[in-house]
Amino acid sequence: MSLSPASPTARALPPARTPRTTRAAARLLAGVVAVAALTAPTSSFATEGGAPAARTVTTTAAADWPTLRAGSRGSSVTALQYLLNSRGRSVKADGAFGPATTAGVKAFQKAQRLAADGVVGPRTWEALVTTLRGGAKGPAVKAAQTLLKARGQAVPVDGVMSAAVTAKVKAFQKASGLTADGVVGDRTWAALLNGGPSSGGNRAALARQILAQKQIALATVHPGGKHAGSTARQNIVDTSNGKGALTSPWGDKPNRRVPLDPRMLNGLLKLRTQYGYRISVSEIVGGDHSGTSRHYAGIAFDVNYINGRHVGSGAPHKQFMAACKKLGAREVLGPGNAGHSRHVHCAWPR
Repeated sequence: MSLSPASPTARALPPARTPRTTRAAARLLAGVVAVAALTAPTSSFATEGGAPAARTVTTTAAADWPTLRAGSRGSSVTALQYLLNSRGRSVKADGAFGPATTAGVKAFQKAQRLAADGVVGPRTWEALVTTLRGGAKGPAVKAAQTLLKARGQAVPVDGVMSAAVTAKVKAFQKASGLTADGVVGDRTWAALLNGGPSSGGNRAALARQILAQKQIALATVHPGGKHAGSTARQNIVDTSNGKGALTSPWGDKPNRRVPLDPRMLNGLLKLRTQYGYRISVSEIVGGDHSGTSRHYAGIAFDVNYINGRHVGSGAPHKQFMAACKKLGAREVLGPGNAGHSRHVHCAWPR
């Protein structure tokens, strides 16, 4: 029960007194703790190049870290596998979260006294990542390079934190609204893993930002049928409300709820905020696509109007496609590609 300042009971309570022997014991204990703090060894994480790299104090929100589990695929999984290797777990860096990766995650979690469930969430990421600076070497650097490359920064995956790689880190940090110091700490790791600034890792927040952009038009109809629940606009509205985006009943994967990838959402937003394009999005996970389409994975969108011009009728599609690639899209199709004469398709890695 809490007592307000005006409570009669609160006023009636006399100040607590501590027995003299207890106060003496407390002073003795405080002295022991102070000595222990001064003499205790400082914990640090060594980079694979041999130089210690102190862990950053975590200020990253739990929502900023992605969650990976068995069945996940893509550059974030490859980075996870390199990070496991940097912590002494031998896992093939193939981008597929299979049984071997699950076993490696569980072993690492057990060693760190975490819940050994094989699911990589905030606490596991914070234990895995290490702060990287210029001169660092090894698998952890390969993890960062893999993510930088997936986010549109041209870097080799050679495990060396060279001056050129540091410059690419700074460029990514600047574009993501982070301190551009070239140091890969928790916030930069989270942003790299999510494909954008750490605050952009929240897909609902990104969806709300997209809805607020008047120059991003989201289709409310389908070219191939009527279904209000799976239009491009409804996909974003549902995502803003914390739900998955719905596929169309006539598609190859009908009536499914699909989480939209933050990398894709961030890319869509930046086409407006960073590159200044006025665009109309015709489809996201709705519509009819090939059975293996990235649309059904929540990592692709189609654009049919750019700056008020229809794609294929004078719209600057080549420049637009180049911008998509710079924002991390790896499957970019448009006029000149079969089936894409009237729209641009931008998809991120699986």
